[in-house]
Amino acid sequence: MLLVATVGVIDSCTKTETKTSAAETNGALLAGAVGSSKSWTITSISQTINGGAAQTVTPGSSGNSIPPCESDNVFKFSNNPAQSYDYAEGTAVCTTGDPTSIESGSWAFTDNGKTLLIEGTTNVTTTELQSTNHYFLGYLILTQTGPLSVTQISATSVTMTYTFVYNSSNYLITVVLGKV
Repeated sequence: MLLVATVGVIDSCTKTETKTSAAETNGALLAGAVGSSKSWTITSISQTINGGAAQTVTPGSSGNSIPPCESDNVFKFSNNPAQSYDYAEGTAVCTTGDPTSIESGSWAFTDNGKTLLIEGTTNVTTTELQSTNHYFLGYLILTQTGPLSVTQISATSVTMTYTFVYNSSNYLITVVLGKV
């Protein structure tokens, strides 16, 4: 009886608890469980220049809004061994002949789950990005922006920020995605 009790105590001491890292948790929120994927569309974009007031635009068809041909584009994150990423045209197309896949590659969170790294290739030319038909697309090409700070993530929305300097001005861009 003493032997059985001793083995039971030793066995209970050798069991380890499995802890999920912040990167794994956020990866599952972004891309779903292992072996699945999740798709997202743009909800809003905010731009702050040199620390000024944020200017926010949302999907729509009037004035300073994100046109339907860009707001219906789909960001797809897959929780597979390659951690695939694809950003593709939605139903509406800004310019005939635009590539279906805007950019593709892979994604990863840093260990703390607060920084999203996206590596890949952009399939849109610089001329297309600079056309008036693609005013917001440049803000949404995630492979060009460098690390993205994830400020909020849930099963239904993701808020990311990134910074860059253009013409001696400092830009802070906030992109909000909603689950499709």
